[in-house]
Amino acid sequence: MKLRGVFGTVVLALSILLFNTPLVQAVDLEIVVLTLPEQAQIQGSSIFLGEIGELTGPADLVEQVAAVNAGTAPVAGSSRRLTKGQIEVRLRQAGIDLSKVEFRGSEIVMVHGAMRETTSSPPTLTGTNTYEVVVVVRDVHRGEVLQKTDLAVEEREIRGTQVDGRGLKEFVGLRATRFLSSGTVLTALNVEVVPTIERGALVTIVVRTPSLVVTAPGVARGTGGVGEVIAVENTLSKQVVYGEIVDAETVQVNIRGSGTL
Repeated sequence: MKLRGVFGTVVLALSILLFNTPLVQAVDLEIVVLTLPEQAQIQGSSIFLGEIGELTGPADLVEQVAAVNAGTAPVAGSSRRLTKGQIEVRLRQAGIDLSKVEFRGSEIVMVHGAMRETTSSPPTLTGTNTYEVVVVVRDVHRGEVLQKTDLAVEEREIRGTQVDGRGLKEFVGLRATRFLSSGTVLTALNVEVVPTIERGALVTIVVRTPSLVVTAPGVARGTGGVGEVIAVENTLSKQVVYGEIVDAETVQVNIRGSGTL
């Protein structure tokens, strides 16, 4: 009995040593680590996670996270505050499982706009009225968010319309404002930034004072992105107030001049 017990203990120890350790390592390999700095500088018109943070992990997952559009970049000479919560919203919108992303570093990134490189604008002219433009490679329905695999760069002869100077990466994460048939050239007229909160969405209304925090359920009566002010209706009192979008589920009301909940 004692020998059997010792043998069983040895087998268990070997199992842990030989099998459990690789399993833990395999799980770790499926996680992307996104390390955020306190400051970042962006030259393009959109903020891509691969440009503001350091990414480590599986190559395919790193590529997906790096291509996530975290919003419109500030113009040269100005700044924008980008929080971890805002980044999480963008990751969810891009279809990335948040359990596969580990955040490290700063909780808030101050993104500074830099002078745009002249090589990216105006668009590349390859011949008489022929430009390199970004097109969709499949039929895209209104409201669909564009992925990298949906896009391609082609040479087209453009007449009677203004050419959009953005590159392929800058259209990733935007959504179609109408049906786009395969081959359609992308411009500001047929794509838009995905709002953080849509009209009709259920939200939490938050009012903060130095000594008190009050919350109430609400319904968005407007559409907007983080930092924008929209109307929200308190579902209990039916009163409409105005507040700033904090994330996909929260609108914070400035108590001064905003009425009460």
